[in-house]
Amino acid sequence: MKFFEIKSYYMVTDIKEHEEIKEKLLYLIEIMPKSNTPVQGWPETDWFVPAEHKREYLDYFYEIIRPYMDEMTKELKCMRWEIINGWFQAYNEKDNHPWHVHPFTNYTNVYYLNLPNNSIKTQIYDVVTNEIIDNIEVSEGQVLTLPAHIIHRSPENNDKEKKIIIAFNSNFDEVKYDKLEEK
Repeated sequence: MKFFEIKSYYMVTDIKEHEEIKEKLLYLIEIMPKSNTPVQGWPETDWFVPAEHKREYLDYFYEIIRPYMDEMTKELKCMRWEIINGWFQAYNEKDNHPWHVHPFTNYTNVYYLNLPNNSIKTQIYDVVTNEIIDNIEVSEGQVLTLPAHIIHRSPENNDKEKKIIIAFNSNFDEVKYDKLEEK
């Protein structure tokens, strides 16, 4: 098999309301039940909490993110979007999330709710060059959106303060054919 390189992309979206919503989201995440993760060193999460459990933080967050998703849909030359699922991850000191991809979705998204140190932001792996890309320009209060098939990880949290993110998977559909010729 031979790989051929094509340009790809990731997107970074500023959440203007970040300072206004941060404390409420942190509180709503704090009162959520946490589930045991299958591997020691993985972050606290609600990923394994039954889907029918109410997630007030997601209800609140989805209302905030709606106009940003609408804008992203336009930029991607599509007509509709959906969020497949969402969850939080809280990384204590020494926690990490190993290399992985997200199946059955177009994009994966990471909202950096609390990022005490930029060295612990998401890293991606380039399968063509076999290099780790750790210089993604993203910071607290932003959403990182990348194609879900791209291998990525959260490196070990080397900070005493928790890194807290809200992750969600999204799909975009119904391409606006007439917009593809626009520059």
